[in-house]
Amino acid sequence: MDDNNTNLNPIEESDPQRRTIMLIMVGVVGVGLCALFLIAFLWFRPDEVSLFAKYFPSLTPTVRPTSTPAPTRTPAPNLTATQLAWVKPAESPSLGSVDEAKTAWESYVSYIEYLASVYPDIPDVNQPGDIYIIEVYLNESEPLRWSYGWCATTKELLEENFSHMQFVFEVNEIPVPLKDLFIYEFSRDDGSLSLCREYGTLVKQWPHGIHHLDVQITFTQPTDDGQNIYPAGTHTFKYIVTVEN
Repeated sequence: MDDNNTNLNPIEESDPQRRTIMLIMVGVVGVGLCALFLIAFLWFRPDEVSLFAKYFPSLTPTVRPTSTPAPTRTPAPNLTATQLAWVKPAESPSLGSVDEAKTAWESYVSYIEYLASVYPDIPDVNQPGDIYIIEVYLNESEPLRWSYGWCATTKELLEENFSHMQFVFEVNEIPVPLKDLFIYEFSRDDGSLSLCREYGTLVKQWPHGIHHLDVQITFTQPTDDGQNIYPAGTHTFKYIVTVEN
């Protein structure tokens, strides 16, 4: 009996490597279960935004350059006393022709938004009276694209939406005729194959000083883009561009 029992040692004595592997597997399973519990807690907790809503927000139909690096985003501020005290410069930025704007779009000249030091959080549905302030600082003059675009889920809705929308582009309080804007149409694959139309121009030259570029969008009646309904009223995108040299 003693001779036979010699070859029947328990796992702890005969195979320490197997025991170690089993302990590691138990530890991995335990850590995994804890991680799943933590994710589920954060995902569904009611008092804060869930992880899904945080990292997979619904797409806003307002066109933004898809390759734009994420700028510093802060809540859209009210106009400060300094901004309200702004004095229009003697010389305003010069705009290119429609053909020059088309060339800029084809050659991928940067959008003004690319250089924003402050870019507001924009809700999925703009509200009447909203003012979104984009602050840009330029060390020197450089050509930039300036535009506003809109998307809808179908061609028919896109045409209908634009029939309910009015645009006003202003450079230092001077209106830009819509006939001088380049119109660019495209589609984007964001899950709904949205069809988009963009109005824009090329800002060729930026004189020294602080310049205000405004885009006012007015919905003449509630407008449905196929995803959201936008109330009637006007909201404004205000670009405050400071040029050092």
